[in-house]
Amino acid sequence: MNTRDLLHPLSAVRAFEAVARLRSISGAAIDLGVTQPAISQQVKKLEAHLGVRLVERVSNTIRLSPEREKLALSLHTAFGIMRDGMEAAMSQGQVTLAVLGTFAQRWLIPRLPDLQERYPDIDLRLITRSNLEDLERGGVDLIIKPEQRDRVSKDALFLMGDEARIVMSPELQKRKPILSVADLDKHFLIKVDEVPRDQDWPKWCVEASVDNLQPRGWHVFSNSSHALEAAVAGVGVAIGHWPMVVDAMRSGRLVCPIDFVINQGVGNYIYEGPSAMGNPHVVQVKKWLVAQVAED
Repeated sequence: MNTRDLLHPLSAVRAFEAVARLRSISGAAIDLGVTQPAISQQVKKLEAHLGVRLVERVSNTIRLSPEREKLALSLHTAFGIMRDGMEAAMSQGQVTLAVLGTFAQRWLIPRLPDLQERYPDIDLRLITRSNLEDLERGGVDLIIKPEQRDRVSKDALFLMGDEARIVMSPELQKRKPILSVADLDKHFLIKVDEVPRDQDWPKWCVEASVDNLQPRGWHVFSNSSHALEAAVAGVGVAIGHWPMVVDAMRSGRLVCPIDFVINQGVGNYIYEGPSAMGNPHVVQVKKWLVAQVAED
């Protein structure tokens, strides 16, 4: 069989690969964006072309013989290579950066116009995650994440610290000033219930030698960005990590009434992913990130 004969039913090959991978006609139809009858027709077309039976329905699933499993694996690998090649061809000038959502919203995104101005040829693809474990998922060129300084990899590039302190709106500080730790009892406090931010207030109490914190009440948020916006609005007193509050503090929208600091052993670091190798735009983005911190 010549190459032309092998490649002729390419859509049928694609249909069979999806059926074998998902073990489902309906799943393959959803994956490829076609109807179930179209998938069945393409598989039958490939079976007729090869002169062999490829799939067998057993109860509610699809069964393949060991020989057909080998064929499916080969096709899956081939389509993966084709996909990677297409993505590489389309990603000239593209840099994929993965960060935590709050970091993106409160530090990175306000600075992106400067990146566009300085490097108009760079196509930055920003991926935001809600937790640290997901940052390395998928093919990314750069990752920014907080880590303990004594545990960080030697390949990481230090970007900025992650120290945290209590913050509040200047209007609230003027109306109900906090001059000492004892004054916190007059205020509503704002906390985040997601890991690891749920430990910020306990850590701060240890640093400030507070044994029995008894505020007027608590406002609980599911993410740091909402909690800090509540602090800006004067809802209460929050704990803000430096990258998340630097702009608000510089502009006067937030103030720090007493300077007990936690998280001094934690920093935000830049890591390169495997796909970053040989990409000159990745180097430019890293230099730009470091320069932005120097300007803060």
